Amino acid sequence: MTAKTRTAHDRRCADGQAPPDGTEPSDGTEPSAAPAPAPVEPLYERVDIDRYVVLHDGPVGYVEHVSPVFVCYVGHPYARADEVAQTHDFHNAVQTVLHRAVAMRRAL
Repeated sequence: MTAKTRTAHDRRCADGQAPPDGTEPSDGTEPSAAPAPAPVEPLYERVDIDRYVVLHDGPVGYVEHVSPVFVCYVGHPYARADEVAQTHDFHNAVQTVLHRAVAMRRAL
């Protein structure tokens, strides 16, 4: 028994027709609804010994470790970023920066 991993080349159109480029799925299965995209974990990179930049279509903010908390900043560059929260968990801090940055973009 083998498993077939679908790729972009294996897709069929919603009406069961082959895609316009003429490719056919190789396993002969019937078309199904497109799977929902997997949630993407926010990206971050270490930029200093205790500071991380949070990336979402470019830099959107920073998380700085000031023991015992992680300080959340929104904005870029770091010198112009605004503090928006403090938390005890790094991943919560990254999520906070991301959510605040997205909310600020939508408000504009």
